[in-house]
Amino acid sequence: MRIILLILFLGAISVASLSAQSKEELQRERQKAFDEIKLARELMKQTAEKKSVSVQRINILQRGINSRDKLIGTLEQEIKIIDVDITNTQTQIHKLEAENRKNKEEYARLIYYAYMNHTNYEKLMYILAGASISQSYQRYKYLKYITDYRIQIASDIQTLIGELAVKHNELNGLKNAKLSLLENKENEQEKLIGERRERSSMVDGLKQQESQLKREIEEKERITRELETKIREIIEEEARKLNANNIYAALTPEQELVGNDFRRNKGKLPWPVEKGIITVGYGNHEVPGLRGSSVKNNGVDISSAPGTLVRAVFEGEVTKVFAILGANYTVLIRHGEYISVYMNLVNVRVKSGDKVETKEVLGEAFSDENENVGEVHFGIWQEKRILNPEEWLSK
Repeated sequence: MRIILLILFLGAISVASLSAQSKEELQRERQKAFDEIKLARELMKQTAEKKSVSVQRINILQRGINSRDKLIGTLEQEIKIIDVDITNTQTQIHKLEAENRKNKEEYARLIYYAYMNHTNYEKLMYILAGASISQSYQRYKYLKYITDYRIQIASDIQTLIGELAVKHNELNGLKNAKLSLLENKENEQEKLIGERRERSSMVDGLKQQESQLKREIEEKERITRELETKIREIIEEEARKLNANNIYAALTPEQELVGNDFRRNKGKLPWPVEKGIITVGYGNHEVPGLRGSSVKNNGVDISSAPGTLVRAVFEGEVTKVFAILGANYTVLIRHGEYISVYMNLVNVRVKSGDKVETKEVLGEAFSDENENVGEVHFGIWQEKRILNPEEWLSK
């Protein structure tokens, strides 16, 4: 019986540890989604104070919608894990109850036997009735074993009763947790419906501003082309200065070390702002309110509160600081064979040749007075190859 209990116990621990690990991960994801939703709503309020409808405001709202979708998915996963925990706990309870019934039946049999042989005289006569001294001794040992076994069974029954009480409490706790998650999920689904309606209404409003949207797309494309051309020119200029066809072949050992460290930190780099959300991701994107439109983004656009400080994501050397019409200042930082790009900065605090540390402040994210939201464009290049920065930033 002890072996059965041990197997049950070890099985419960292994399942619980796996569930706990999954729960912790899901809870972290849930908290991250909550934080993004909260920040998105804060930024939405700031944009509403200045302008009723804009592409940036819709992008912020869409980010909140995406985060809420993720939150609902996380809640659903947590509910599934709890359902598994409830099933496992119920199974453990059934096994413990079956074992307890078996013990009680055995104990009842032992009590009956003890009742039938309850006097010391009867026990003595049973021992003396042995055919030999050896048999009498064996009968004595048997009676002692029955007594010890009865005590052990009684102890096991009490232990199982205690374990059952614990399991029932666990089961009740799991059921309450599930009810709470189901309620949260229902509330989030209602909010999601409202936000999708709000976005649809905003997009309808933007459709009335088609000519303005087209001008914004053209401006965005011009800035993207100018930034890409400028970066390639800077890389080629560095190569010419080093008399190398490939600048990365001429890196110093120190630069190579920094580059290797940068590569090893893929997916772990701190964000260029302490608090912000990605409102336009890497790649081609359709402009809300203008069907069939597509704008290329060589990095990510991060929205944040006005006056937000922009930080270096890793140690390195400032390669260049330059201005682009309509996009303020851009700072390029070299990390060995990699370059991190920070565009749309004001009040820049660094200059070409400066050595910077991780999270060192470079400047501030520009805030358009019509939007009242800070925005910085962030990108990562390797040699002349444009990378997806979302894959490099910490999750």
